Amino acid sequence: MGTEKAGRWAKSLRDAYSRLECLTDECARQGQEDERQPSAEALLFLALVRIYVEEEEIRVRQKLKRKSSQRISRVMHERVGEFLAGRLAGLSFQVMDGLLFLWSKDQLVAALKCIPDLGSYDTPSWNATLARFAKQYQKRYKLSPDKLLFVVCSLAKSLDAAHAKELTGIEVRCGTALTAPRYQEALQTYVSKCVAAMDAIPAPFQQVYFLSPGVHPNAFACHLLRGERALMPDGWLAPSVSELVQYIQSRLCYTGDDS
Repeated sequence: MGTEKAGRWAKSLRDAYSRLECLTDECARQGQEDERQPSAEALLFLALVRIYVEEEEIRVRQKLKRKSSQRISRVMHERVGEFLAGRLAGLSFQVMDGLLFLWSKDQLVAALKCIPDLGSYDTPSWNATLARFAKQYQKRYKLSPDKLLFVVCSLAKSLDAAHAKELTGIEVRCGTALTAPRYQEALQTYVSKCVAAMDAIPAPFQQVYFLSPGVHPNAFACHLLRGERALMPDGWLAPSVSELVQYIQSRLCYTGDDS
């Protein structure tokens, strides 16, 4: 990389981190001023965006062709652990083989799998995807399916228009169009119906959580690095990370940890 190009890259990187800090501070302030603001979701989303900015920095510095999905997965689970640690007392966290293990003393509370998006799978196969993970982790770690939690960070590239019409009656030209603000209620209905149909885990509404409807943290990071306008997600899907925190807290009570 030439001196001039390196200088431009260094500036774009500084600007991206600066904008991230400003957005994070703004979301935290809004959460303090108005408890109805879903600041937990926004703060976690921005923490995930930072991972992709950092990964792009590593990619450029090491002259790699592409980002490392394995490193992204590891760091993502670490950051989600840090996020939960700031909201839940009495837990310890361990990241291993693409899972975040949540321990209360020597007792396993849950194991959490973060899925950046479901773009590698057709929408009707959400249940099959979770079933594959459940079977894999049951075999590897003897984990019972009720111990597994999932967080889907974004539905970018994860929606099938035909399947959406089948479940909601809404006809769109492509699945991505369903993430537009005008379809927010229809998208939530669709997600709820998909979750309700899952049988890979015993209590899907307590075990599968979502974050952004359509804005992917990676795409948001790219906008920041290019100095482009980057818009936060217009609302959050449910059940989301606030409900996740509440559910884990209930599991702590169930295990008898009152800390």
